Amino acid sequence: MSRQRDTECGARGEANVGGVRIVHESWGDGPALVCCHAFAVDRTMWAPQRARFAAGHRLTTFDQRGSGDSDHPVPDVGQDDPYTIDAFAEDLRGVLDDLGIETARILGFSMGAATALRFATRWPERVERLVLASAMASRLPDEIVERARVVEHVLAGEGLEAAYRFYFGGSLFKGVAETDGPNGPFETAAAKATPHGFSGCYRVTIDRPSMVDELDRIQAPTLILVGERDVHYLDDAELMARRIPRATKVVVPGVGHAMSVEAPELFADEVMRFLTHAEGD
Repeated sequence: MSRQRDTECGARGEANVGGVRIVHESWGDGPALVCCHAFAVDRTMWAPQRARFAAGHRLTTFDQRGSGDSDHPVPDVGQDDPYTIDAFAEDLRGVLDDLGIETARILGFSMGAATALRFATRWPERVERLVLASAMASRLPDEIVERARVVEHVLAGEGLEAAYRFYFGGSLFKGVAETDGPNGPFETAAAKATPHGFSGCYRVTIDRPSMVDELDRIQAPTLILVGERDVHYLDDAELMARRIPRATKVVVPGVGHAMSVEAPELFADEVMRFLTHAEGD
């Protein structure tokens, strides 16, 4: 286990996953709850819910490879791509192993939900409870993929700052810009971003394989959260609710894809309601 140091934010540690350094922080006591962040942000996205989640849990957040304070490996020609959904699942496993956690409650959001899904299908025995927010197990629809290619062109032609602006200006994030101040999660993550980390994480988000045929491997009680206005993700939320054996779907009213930013308290309420109820199962 890596040596940790207490910070004003939490107990910070570093897992080593195949030579890639993965930074994590922990707060509180109780059942382990590990949170996996969305694309183009980092572990600071969980700051609005941190106090709620840590009140009854040993809460851990971490930066996926290519994001935040973790390493941003540069792909080498002729070498294995360091940015794959399996590598992301290994990052999560590495954090658990570094902290000596055998089983945990896993919460994943968007890209982080793909990480959580991959982990739960590969190591179902290590997942006590699973929360999938703004998640999709299928391949992404053509409309999202087509816009994603434009984001990649913006990154290549205009740079990282322009790619961030274009990405968060899309329909998935309608109504979010005014909720994110100068020190919000998008700005914080952008300050630590690199072009190769952004691109690598985006490939995982957009080009990962479908995981639909593996959903029946998940053993844990599962909560699927989807925003009422998240039109691209509603059908897949229903599909996951049917295919995951112990799944419950909740449609969060009045919000879109970025529900944790649009309605942070409501989002936390739904997560905690599920986890608290699960304690009595």
